[in-house]
Amino acid sequence: MNAPVNVGRPAAQIWRLVSGYPPGKRESRGFMILAPQAVIDDTGSEPQSPIFILAGFVTSAERWAAFSGEWQAALDEPPGLEYFKMSQAARLQEQFDRKKGWNEAKRDDRLITLARIIRKYAEVRVHASVQNDAFEKYIKSIPVPERKLGVDSPYILVFMQIILAMATTSSLLGDVAPCDFIFDEQSAFGQEALAWWPEFKRTLDAVSKSDLPRQVGSPPIFRDDKQFLPLQAADLYAWQLRNNHIQNRLLLVPASRVLRQFDDMPMIGRNYGEKELKALRTVLLRGSEAFAANNPSIPLVHAGKTKGERRRIRKKTKGALARAVWTRIPRS
Repeated sequence: MNAPVNVGRPAAQIWRLVSGYPPGKRESRGFMILAPQAVIDDTGSEPQSPIFILAGFVTSAERWAAFSGEWQAALDEPPGLEYFKMSQAARLQEQFDRKKGWNEAKRDDRLITLARIIRKYAEVRVHASVQNDAFEKYIKSIPVPERKLGVDSPYILVFMQIILAMATTSSLLGDVAPCDFIFDEQSAFGQEALAWWPEFKRTLDAVSKSDLPRQVGSPPIFRDDKQFLPLQAADLYAWQLRNNHIQNRLLLVPASRVLRQFDDMPMIGRNYGEKELKALRTVLLRGSEAFAANNPSIPLVHAGKTKGERRRIRKKTKGALARAVWTRIPRS
């Protein structure tokens, strides 16, 4: 493959991520296949959602660039869309407002068109999830010295799990280089995820005797989903997965026509279950006890009951960990 010289704006967003590689590698089709990009979005963070999911697709930068041109062309078809958001499509609001010429039939046809574009270019679908009520019961309920979004929300837990799931099952893409991860840009979550990253890698290096730390790869990248078009594909898939889960809580309901477009695509899935959450809680509680014993002047704080209260508590406890005395968590 020759290096792209004049690429369109949608594809340019993809090539910018690999422009730092030297000539010969960046332009090589083989290298692009060996450098997969996982593009991931989240859904289900609202309190009423039964499940939190991170989900998306994996393929090479070369294929994502080709995807972006075709996706943009599909957005431009009348009625045109400035960007795609599955929640707006479901409600026929905003970009899919009826006043712009949309109705259920046109919406459904466009969803199938977009799903088929994804199926044409993406090679693997990937997701990780946790039940929100179980996370709140076993993890969020633990008192800690410094409340952060990563403690009060399942995002960081599921974020780590989807990266580990991809690293441990990368054989679906053959003998590949570490996967690059691109997530939807959410300033607070993104900052915390990157702050957790060095400790995450150190822990993997300390406990793993396999090639796992190398397969985890570089720190994740965060992009605006209105500009980085593959993230819109991840948004479509994540929403469809959560909706299918909700519909099947009481009755067995077939997958939607959109979701069925991906039936024959290889899948990497990681559902963090209640048993694992209980085990994680035990470890975290031992850590809290050790912290309290070594830092009696720093109180352990529970999560607030409302969004505003949680925000105030995070602000009040900010910096508590920086003042702490640390010891190793005792083994059971």
